[in-house]
Amino acid sequence: MPARLKKGGSQETVAANIRELVQDWEQDGTIGTSHPPTREQAVKQAVAIALGEARRTARGRTRPPPPPEGTASAKKEKASRRKA
Repeated sequence: MPARLKKGGSQETVAANIRELVQDWEQDGTIGTSHPPTREQAVKQAVAIALGEARRTARGRTRPPPPPEGTASAKKEKASRRKA
């Protein structure tokens, strides 16, 4: 049964996701597509997955600042806004 991970980057959310993944490993011996043989390796895999999920969800929340005026990328951005 695949683990249902919570979205978010807070410490509580990451910890809950790690617990969920380790419980999933204890039930069926898999974390995602991997089959870690020991609990220690399962916890390491769970930490990597939970932190990756936190990084991906945090990336969507922040928007990069606009490019400086007069640069080529600023002109492209302005032109694309005109087209849309």
